[in-house]
Amino acid sequence: MGPGLELIVGGRQDPGFGPVALVGLGGVLAEGLREVTLRLAPLAPGEAQAMLEEGRLAGLLAGGRGVPPADPKVVAAVIEAVGELLRAHPDVRELDLNPLIVSGGQAVVVDALVIAGRPEREDTGRREGS
Repeated sequence: MGPGLELIVGGRQDPGFGPVALVGLGGVLAEGLREVTLRLAPLAPGEAQAMLEEGRLAGLLAGGRGVPPADPKVVAAVIEAVGELLRAHPDVRELDLNPLIVSGGQAVVVDALVIAGRPEREDTGRREGS
């Protein structure tokens, strides 16, 4: 695959809200610009597509300056899959695909981080022996 748009797609288990999916500018831009869109998972129909229409993503998906357009349906499918994975597997605490390089109708994950563990328990204020 040649040049493409670098995105970050991922999510985490939020102790208060449950599984949360995200998409944003990836690669070195993920740290520098910190432009991401978040939604509770699982995503409703059309919600992943709506995430791609927020911020700078919509314009960048259209391509330009040597980067071909990226098919938003491909990116939406990845976002939906991540959201579903987090919903179905609460032991996956965090998941980052960064960068996800998208070019035309292709998407390739270059690097991934998965943090697994037991779900966090909320502190109820009770202590042993109380």
